Amino acid sequence: MWNTLKHVKKFTTKSELDQVIGMPMFQLEDRPAYYHGKGFVVYYSPRCFRVEGIQRVEYGEPGEYAVGMYHFSNTEALKAGLGLDTFPVDDAAPLAYHTIDDVIAYGATFDEIHRWVCKNMPEYYQEGETQGLVDGKLTFLNRFIFCGPYELYFYGKSRRTKLSGFQFVFQE
Repeated sequence: MWNTLKHVKKFTTKSELDQVIGMPMFQLEDRPAYYHGKGFVVYYSPRCFRVEGIQRVEYGEPGEYAVGMYHFSNTEALKAGLGLDTFPVDDAAPLAYHTIDDVIAYGATFDEIHRWVCKNMPEYYQEGETQGLVDGKLTFLNRFIFCGPYELYFYGKSRRTKLSGFQFVFQE
């Protein structure tokens, strides 16, 4: 499914995308996001939009327009990454092949990916940590690396933590 999804154009309608990749298994809670199995979640916007400076300008008819997708290597990472308490299936699995430019794959560590991205895509590189409020205290959730249309997720602080999932924003 990844080989198909990475070529989807931003703002493809849900009905068009469902014809290409099949109907989703279910919608995630009340979110504009749908689970397609094997760790794939496609998320939508209710309107097409463009960004002018810092302003989001919506246009077109209301509907469901594909904006991007998530993939997670296991169900626990999926639940953590999307802030879900429960998830009705347990079929998420790592992709069997590389994810980015045929170089970065599940099993690669934060440090390996950091070095590759800094060398090959330095203009797109950004990293950080996500924290959340748990029992009234800020708690570490994950580390991330932004590179181009990807946000890569690592659920550990060590530089040896392996890639657990990613978000990919569809290109226009």
